[in-house]
Amino acid sequence: MPTLTINGRDVDVGDEFLNLSPEQQNATVDEIAHSMGVGKSTQSDAPQHPVFDAARSFVQGFPLVGGFQPKIEAAADTGLSYLTGGATPEAGTLSGGIGERYHQALANISSDQQQFAQQHPALNTGAQVAGGIASTAPLASIAIPSRLAQASGALAAGGRIGLTGLEGAALGGTDAYARGDNVTQGAVMGAVGGAGGQALGEAISGGSSLVRALMRGSEGRAADRAASIVRQLGQSDALSPDSAEAELARLGPAATLADLGPNMQQAARAVASAPGSAQKQLVEALMNRQAQAGQRIEGAMDAAMGPRTNILDSADRISSSRSALASPWYDKAMPVPVADSPELQEIIKTPAFMSALAKANTLAGNEGRSLYSPTGNMGMHGPEIAPDVSKMTLQDLHYIQRAMQDNIGEIKTGAGFKDNEASRSVADVRRKLLGVMDDLSPEYATARGIYSDYSKVAQALADGQKVFSNATTPDMLQRTLAGLGESEKAAFTEGARQQVAQMMGTARNDANAAKALLDKGYNREKMALILGDDAAGGLNNAVDAERAFAATTQAARGGSMTDRNMLAQQIIPGDQKTPVLRSLLNLRFGDAALGAGERLASGAINARNERTRDAIARALLSRDATAFAPVAPTQNQIAPNIAAALIGATLPAERN
Repeated sequence: MPTLTINGRDVDVGDEFLNLSPEQQNATVDEIAHSMGVGKSTQSDAPQHPVFDAARSFVQGFPLVGGFQPKIEAAADTGLSYLTGGATPEAGTLSGGIGERYHQALANISSDQQQFAQQHPALNTGAQVAGGIASTAPLASIAIPSRLAQASGALAAGGRIGLTGLEGAALGGTDAYARGDNVTQGAVMGAVGGAGGQALGEAISGGSSLVRALMRGSEGRAADRAASIVRQLGQSDALSPDSAEAELARLGPAATLADLGPNMQQAARAVASAPGSAQKQLVEALMNRQAQAGQRIEGAMDAAMGPRTNILDSADRISSSRSALASPWYDKAMPVPVADSPELQEIIKTPAFMSALAKANTLAGNEGRSLYSPTGNMGMHGPEIAPDVSKMTLQDLHYIQRAMQDNIGEIKTGAGFKDNEASRSVADVRRKLLGVMDDLSPEYATARGIYSDYSKVAQALADGQKVFSNATTPDMLQRTLAGLGESEKAAFTEGARQQVAQMMGTARNDANAAKALLDKGYNREKMALILGDDAAGGLNNAVDAERAFAATTQAARGGSMTDRNMLAQQIIPGDQKTPVLRSLLNLRFGDAALGAGERLASGAINARNERTRDAIARALLSRDATAFAPVAPTQNQIAPNIAAALIGATLPAERN
């Protein structure tokens, strides 16, 4: 049976006393004190400490934890009483066994709390409320899931209010149960504090957002709406700031956000479909850009392959340079007398030499000379003649090798294996003759080397003009380029540039012609072999950019309504209104009321939508890739804190 010390006297109470709540125990102790003729029980000569009692009330304000505070303190006093001979600073003198001492300490603490509450009601309630607020403040950061906390709209706000109310009800009901109070009343107070605090915080946050929006002005709000729309469209095209920056750089300085994907292009279509300043601004900018497509392609071609040249002038320049450098050496070599040799006699006996000799003798005859001398023998037609080496100069052998070259050209015009064999045979004799001539005159060898080098350049210039034909494969081109020197490769590239110029010159649109050229066969691969990967890549990017620009212009100017366009029309505001009469006839009174409201506010709505379209047009024509940066999720920090504070305040207030 528990024993209480009331006013210095031991009082035995029944075991049911232990089942009472702290408040009921206080009331019981007070009733016993009255029955003993004393207005209130007091601890035996225990001094009162308002600061300590206020701290005790502060801890008791904690939901759940505060309900166990008297028991924890009584257990501590019980243990302390054994160390101090039964006396404790706050619980007075305790005696008996450990259970009796615990119940005595618990009763005395409850009596002391009631006395403090009667003597200092405001301080007691304030300390408990402060404790409740302090203990529930950490709940503000964990009470609402992050996705719900970051969501916008009235529905999300209602969800947060309801969830916070439920959390407050659970906390209040559990706290009341732990203290032995009315659970329903505690749950109601917790729900009121949680939901009311969250609703108040939502209202404050919404009001501050409204104030900020009003301070931004109509143009600022239009820019905000446009930014949100462009961001949504960018997400549909999987655009991020980094990917957008990279694509803008690839497409070149004329590219804008409108070119970065099909949904961005359809956004341009949606803006351009509504009459107004946005339509004019967007369409004019795109058409002006399209008009400069030819210049951009020409510039890209020049950057990659060099400027367009006159191929005939280039050929004449090569020929003139070749003649100017070789002629002095030829002039020194031509008068050199021919010295007979076994190698030369073998060449003279060939049909190729004899056939060419007739042409060479004609050229010598024009100069009053003959390459033949009488042999001293008589033939059917008179005295016989034969080539006389002693009468020849290097000029005559030069005539003969040129005649052989002409004969080779004549043989090549034929067809069939035999003609090819014949041309190779003549070419072999000519090669041997040139070797003899080089030995006779080093000057001739030098002149021929100069002439040969320039001839190769001229041939490379001609070959370059056939590089994009179907007959030239990438493998053939690779082998050709491998055998060219630097000057020959430059001439080859110039020839290729001339072919591109000719192909583009026959088209009405340079950009379309360039696209058709590069998209044909292996031409992109050939271009990379001629120019290198970097230069060819830059040219390909320029052509791809023009293709994107044309698609953007086409999307803005017209075309069929696609699914993407309908999506953009849903996102970007237009001027459609709900039909009132049709809605009434269909008994859709809500729609009819909406339509009537739209007509009453049509002026303001149309102005708002036009400002939004203007802002979208400006964004689409810009190169600001940060438009696709995801918005950092925002969370209302005010509402959860207010809700936590009200829960912490209402529960202690309800208890008092």
